[in-house]
Amino acid sequence: THFSDERLQAAIHMLKAEQQQVIVMKYMEDLDNQEIARILRKPIGAIKSLQHRALASLQRILQERK
Repeated sequence: THFSDERLQAAIHMLKAEQQQVIVMKYMEDLDNQEIARILRKPIGAIKSLQHRALASLQRILQERK
């Protein structure tokens, strides 16, 4: 399923601030997890966890708002 940029951006804005940060850094700024961890001063495991929760939340938001 493809979503419009507007729908995707609206869904991203519904995420918690930290989740928004990692999604933007990973998928829009194309940074790897190591760079994101360094920038946010968090362990890489925390970054992976944030990404996982953010993607799960995005999926839920997009499915609810079809």
